[in-house]
Amino acid sequence: MARTLLLLFSLFLATLGMATTTVVELYVLFDKDKSVLTPASIFRLDSLMATLTLNGDHGFTVHGHTDSDGDQAYNDALSLARAEAVANYLAGKGADRRVITVDRYGERDPLASNRNEHGMALNRRVKVTFTRHYFADTEELRRALMEGSIQRFTIDPTKEQTIVGAAGVQVRFEAGSFIDAHGRAVQGAVQVEMTEAVGLQAMLAHQLSTRSGERMLETGGMLRVQATDENGNALRLAAASPMNVAVPMQQNKPGMELFLSSDGTDWNATAQPLKTVTVSTWREPRYPTPPHLSYNLPVYVENIKGRPVKPVEPVKPREPVAPRRESYTAYSPWWTFLAPKRVEAKNEMRYAAALERHAAQMHKYERKVATYEAECSSFPERLLRYNERMAAWQEQKAAEYAVWYADVYSPMLDRYNAMYAPQRARYDSLVANWSKVRAESLRQYTLRADSMGTADMGGLNAYVFSTAQLGWINCDRFINLPGSQKYQVITKGQAPKQTEAFVVFTGIRSILRMGENGWGELASPPVARNEPAVLFAYTVIDGRAHVCRKPISPNERPALEFEASSFAEIGQLLKELGQRPA
Repeated sequence: MARTLLLLFSLFLATLGMATTTVVELYVLFDKDKSVLTPASIFRLDSLMATLTLNGDHGFTVHGHTDSDGDQAYNDALSLARAEAVANYLAGKGADRRVITVDRYGERDPLASNRNEHGMALNRRVKVTFTRHYFADTEELRRALMEGSIQRFTIDPTKEQTIVGAAGVQVRFEAGSFIDAHGRAVQGAVQVEMTEAVGLQAMLAHQLSTRSGERMLETGGMLRVQATDENGNALRLAAASPMNVAVPMQQNKPGMELFLSSDGTDWNATAQPLKTVTVSTWREPRYPTPPHLSYNLPVYVENIKGRPVKPVEPVKPREPVAPRRESYTAYSPWWTFLAPKRVEAKNEMRYAAALERHAAQMHKYERKVATYEAECSSFPERLLRYNERMAAWQEQKAAEYAVWYADVYSPMLDRYNAMYAPQRARYDSLVANWSKVRAESLRQYTLRADSMGTADMGGLNAYVFSTAQLGWINCDRFINLPGSQKYQVITKGQAPKQTEAFVVFTGIRSILRMGENGWGELASPPVARNEPAVLFAYTVIDGRAHVCRKPISPNERPALEFEASSFAEIGQLLKELGQRPA
């Protein structure tokens, strides 16, 4: 396969108040089963880097992808290797490795169909996104951290519908489940807004907390579902037609329950335990490869000797332009006043010579006009003779081709068809069998998906539940601790204005937002004394993000000490916090 690389730049500016975001995107294609950059890909990455200025609040996201060949574990590893290869090259060209966020999607986010080689080639890619930010305040930084967590869908409420979020959350609505404020079934289009807070960044951006009153919770994933009709009126779900939800889980935590909340800061238990399932992926069987027979059929070569030449239509000659007397007045230097008659005589000689040349040109022009008129009178007859000769020549060539087809090509074609017939019959049989296998495979998958109340989630494990309540929804379990095992985190000194601060637990999936007390300090709700945690706070100073990240303990009050950071670095820090203990 020829090594190819697709380069796509998309540059745009988005302005919100004083905030400015610049985004540059680049797609890089890879060879099959390879994660090595080709010389062509290196050239294009160099071209990208040459256009960027690597200062201020900037960062890269590098997402690796594969086609559908191979199992899921192999494709996940290959997509990560491709992303790492690009990230390492960018770092070698001057990009700070700390502001490069690497992620892998395997085969789960195809750019094109995997049913043909062209589509599979487009799916063997790495997407590089360069982003530069300037924030007017902390609120704009918080909204930037939300990016990608909120998605909107337009669905037909009269039919069963399933929506799938970018983080893998799936929600299925039954037909006729949406009702308005008067309890009437909605018929027109419904706008569904789904917010996924599966990762730590989205949880912080949406100012969520994992607590129920004074009790801490451990979350398996949060989401919010809201719906409106075509006029923007809020809708709800009929009690008899709840939505089915599947939230992907990193690790099975027994005892998970369904919690609901109005704003995501304090959750109410429903006493509804959650079941866990492994959702299978339906893979379409590979379409049979058409047979190929190496056989060279003869090619007819037409002999064009003697082909009539079409007469050229006459073109009227252009009449010469007569010279103008003023064009032959020489530039007079300052000393010409000494001999003005001599200068005038020289100009007259030049003009007289130009008149003689024009007279000769007019004589030639008159001869050309006579020739043109003669050609015009004879052109229709010459064109008629050409058409007659051309018709006879084409008839002759058609007869020659018929003889060649009958004597040369037809016997060779019959021989080829005789050799190809057994392979064609086998191919037709394979296609018929493929159609049967595909239909049965899809039927079996549909039965499994229906029994679980969810659709394809790419082989992920998931918490599955049903609820008729729209709004914030949480997969949680209680962390039962006596009062002696709790304490309150209070920072030292006053916090800068608009500071967002959280207690993030690194051993469990819990996060508690801190609020300002009466002395201008930041204080948390009661937290677990024996669980390792960090203080994570962010704010905006002079248009740039600043971060405070430090471990906390019951024996000391943490000080808010901010360091200049970037949007990409904040995302990377939150990703690390969400993946491993401190």
